[in-house]
Amino acid sequence: MRFVFKLRSLRDCRRVIVTFVLMMLLFSTPARALYDPRTVPTNKAGVHILSTSELSDAAKLVNSNGGDWGYVIIPIQPTDRDKAKWQSFMAEAKEKHVIPIIRITTIPRGGTWATGHDTDLVDFANFLGELNWPIENRYIVLFNEVNRSTEWGGTVDPEKYASIVKNAYAIFKERSEGFFMLGPSLDLALPNSSTSLSAQNYLSRMRSFDPLVFTFFDGWSSHSYPNPAFSAPVKKTGLQSIVGYKSELSYLKLAPKPVFITETGWDQTKIKDSVLAGYWSSAWEIWQSDINVVAVTPFVLQGGEQFKIFSLVKDDGNYSASGQSVYNLPKSKGSPKIVESAAKTSVGTSPKQPKWTMPFFKNSKAVYKLENIFRVLLGLPVKQSATLKDINISVELSQNAKQWEKGLSGRVDLGDTDGMLFVFPQYHIPVFWMKDMNFPIDMIWIAGGKVVDITSDAKVETSDKLPTYSPVVPVNMILETRAGWAQENNIAIGDELYL
Repeated sequence: MRFVFKLRSLRDCRRVIVTFVLMMLLFSTPARALYDPRTVPTNKAGVHILSTSELSDAAKLVNSNGGDWGYVIIPIQPTDRDKAKWQSFMAEAKEKHVIPIIRITTIPRGGTWATGHDTDLVDFANFLGELNWPIENRYIVLFNEVNRSTEWGGTVDPEKYASIVKNAYAIFKERSEGFFMLGPSLDLALPNSSTSLSAQNYLSRMRSFDPLVFTFFDGWSSHSYPNPAFSAPVKKTGLQSIVGYKSELSYLKLAPKPVFITETGWDQTKIKDSVLAGYWSSAWEIWQSDINVVAVTPFVLQGGEQFKIFSLVKDDGNYSASGQSVYNLPKSKGSPKIVESAAKTSVGTSPKQPKWTMPFFKNSKAVYKLENIFRVLLGLPVKQSATLKDINISVELSQNAKQWEKGLSGRVDLGDTDGMLFVFPQYHIPVFWMKDMNFPIDMIWIAGGKVVDITSDAKVETSDKLPTYSPVVPVNMILETRAGWAQENNIAIGDELYL
C-alpha cells in the first residue's frame, strides 16, 4: 500500500519524523531473555498432566503444604493449536501460580508417533510465541523418548533428532529469547535392539553427529525412573534410578545444567503404601538437596486405565498412595520472574518483538522514509534500497516473527519492489515452504552479506505435503525474488549485498 500526502515544509517533515522516533522509543519494549531458574527461589514440585482441564487439580497438588509456583508439564499435538484454549490455559496458570512446561509431540498413527519435522517446529514456534506466558521463561520439551522407535515414526534416528534440535533452537529463539529448550527426555531403561537404542548409545550418536548439539539445550530433561520395573528402591543409583540424570550428564561430561525430571514414579501395584510413602520422602530429600534440580514432575496426575499404576489421582477423585505422598511433601515458595505486562497484551500479539532498528534511516539513498512511518504503524515490512552485486534493488524487510511467518504468502506479485529480504538475528539453517503462495520465486540465501546458495524457481504447491527449502550452510538473510530473477541478473555464489 502506498501512502501519498503533503507537508508544508521541510521543518514539518523533520518534526513528523522526530515525533515518530520518540513514539517508537516510548512504546517499544525490551526483548525478554531467559534466566537460569537456579538463580531464583524455586518450588521443585510438579506433575505431568495430559489435558488442560486438569490444571486446577494439578495446582492444588504442586502448591500444597507450603508450596507456591510449582510446575506442570503437558503435551501439545500439531492438531491441538487452538489459540483460545491455550491462552486460557496460560492465564489460568498465572492465576493459580503454576509454571507450564510444554512438551511438543507429533501425531499418533496407530501405536506409533510420527517422526518430527522442522516444519512442525516452525508452526509450533509461531503458535506458542503468540501466547502470553505467565513467566519470562517459556519451557519447551522437544518430543518424547526418541530412542524408542514407536516414538519416532517406527525408526530410531539420533542424527535426525540432533539436526532438529539445532534448528529448533534457532527457530524458537527467533520468536522469543525467553524460550527455554529442554531435552532429550530419553527412556533410560531401553536396550540396544532393532526397535530401540540405549540412552548411552543414542547420546553418543547425537554427539558424533554434532559435538556441539547439547549446547542447544538450555536445560536437561530426564525421565529418571526407579528401574527395573519402576520399583527399585531410592538408594539405587546409576542410569536406571531416580538420579538417572546424573549418569546422563556425567557420561557426556557436560557442565551442570538446570535439570528438569519430567517423568518419574513407582508402580503402585508392586509396593506397599507405607513403603511407597517412604520412597517419595527419601527421594524428595535427594532432589531438594541437589542445587541443579529445578523441577520434578511425576508421571502422571490422572492416568486412566493406560497409566493406572502411576496415576496420582484415582478414578473416584481421591489421591492414590503416590498422590497422597506427593501432596504431603514439604514444599517451598517459588519466585519466578513474572511477565507483568502479559495481561495488557491482546490475545494474538506476541509479547516479545525484536528491537526496533529503523534500518531505513541508515541509508541516505532510501526513498521510502515517510511511507515507512505508516508501514511500521500498520505492522507491515518497511522498504529499503539495497545493492546486490552491482544491481540497485528495492526490498521489503521482513524482520520479526509475524512478518517471517507471513512472508509473500497471499500476494499476487511483488508490487513495486524487487523482492522481500528476510533478516534474522542469528545464523541458522531456516526452513521455508510455498504455503499459500500464488507465484513462483527464487530464494537467494545470504550469510555475512554474501550469497552462499541459490534456490531457483520454487514452484507454487497445492498438495497437502509441501516440500521445504533450506540453504546448504547457516545464513542470516534470505532474499526472495520472482522466479528467474537470479539467473537473469547472473547472481552467483559470493556476490555481495549492501544495505
